[in-house]
Amino acid sequence: MANLNPFSKVLQKQAGRAKERLLQNFGKADRTTDEDFDLHVKNFNKQQAAVGRLQKEFKNYYQCLKAMQVARRSLMDTVSELYEPCWDGVEEFLHKSDIFNRTFEDFCDNFNIQILSPVSTYMGQFPEITHKISKRNRKLLDYDNCRHNMQNLETMKKKEDTKLAKAKEQLEDARNNFDTLNKELHDELPTLYDSRVEFFATHLQCLFVTESDYHTKDALLCTEIGELLGKLKKGYEEGSFRENTSQLETSADSGVEYFNTKAFPSPISCESRSQANDTKSFKVADSISNGEVKADGDSDVLKAMYAIPFEKIQEASGSTTFSTPTTTIERNASLDIEVVDVKVGSHKEEIVLPREKETGDNKSISEKGGNHVPTVDNAAGDVSPMSLKATAANVLYQVQGTYKYAAEDADELSFDVGDIIDVVEYDDPEEQEEGWLMGIFDGRKGLFPANFTSRI
Repeated sequence: MANLNPFSKVLQKQAGRAKERLLQNFGKADRTTDEDFDLHVKNFNKQQAAVGRLQKEFKNYYQCLKAMQVARRSLMDTVSELYEPCWDGVEEFLHKSDIFNRTFEDFCDNFNIQILSPVSTYMGQFPEITHKISKRNRKLLDYDNCRHNMQNLETMKKKEDTKLAKAKEQLEDARNNFDTLNKELHDELPTLYDSRVEFFATHLQCLFVTESDYHTKDALLCTEIGELLGKLKKGYEEGSFRENTSQLETSADSGVEYFNTKAFPSPISCESRSQANDTKSFKVADSISNGEVKADGDSDVLKAMYAIPFEKIQEASGSTTFSTPTTTIERNASLDIEVVDVKVGSHKEEIVLPREKETGDNKSISEKGGNHVPTVDNAAGDVSPMSLKATAANVLYQVQGTYKYAAEDADELSFDVGDIIDVVEYDDPEEQEEGWLMGIFDGRKGLFPANFTSRI
């Protein structure tokens, strides 16, 4: 029973409070009111909402400051990396960049210590006051319940002294409990509400003083960094940090750049190269006219043969220029091929040179030897089959005309007996016709019958 006694008391209190609350809501019983206390509670709730909102904004502001701190540090790290070591004031710039970061970190720490933490501490007392207000309301219900029980016992015709004495005792206990708590709240609530002025003034002043102190230091530091960068810009304008442009100029004598790149040739270098090419053309012409071409990988003669114009060889060889033959038979009959072995390093290459047969109509040969370099007038842009053979990479073999053939379509070739034709592959292998070949002759590409020619 001893264990059930406290539990039964709790149930009895809860039942009495529920009954009293129900009677008051339906207007069957009066309630004790305190307008001053109700005003204090209203002000308390208003103050709690204001401080809670301010605390929320301070927390959000602090989170933004932390994000800004990370962004500023990342920015200054990047700028410090871009500031080249050879520039003036690099050590001072790095030192001020470090101060720039630490100044903002100190500002964030001061904001947390001097503003955010005190606001959180101030906000922590509101839950305790709220609990006291709730407890005071319960004690008020207990007091009203005991008061109504006492009134009911006093109005009974048959009074029971024992119950009446017990009711008076309970009423006195309830009044004492309620009065004690009610008095505490009457003292604490006005004091807490009045402290709002000092709280807001102190913490907001601390906020703006901290902001002002930080921005003053930051503005001074930014001014110093700006002046340092201004000196760097001024030095650049005076030419202190420009690259040496003389290293990019081409030497007039050698025509070679300092950075191992091809330079833009000056007029002097162009003239000297022209003279050098003329000298090389004489060497090539003499070598070809003597029928000997010997070269290795670094031979000036072989390089000049591929580099200089063909007209230079013609002028240097001293041979007489002959005109293009009027007939195809005479032209091809007067040509044969001379293959000269050229040793290049460990390889052996063959250079195919056209050689003009000596005829009665055209004896354009050098007095030094029987071989010469022919020059064909090519003003109209016509290309002979021999030149096409030398340049076409897809020539399969050559054939010689055994019968005369006249083209019947625009895509066919016409040739005479003895004409040399370069056989090439079809552009589209599916279009290949049996008995027909694709060739190049007299600067034209077309089809011709295979049985009118013989392979060389």
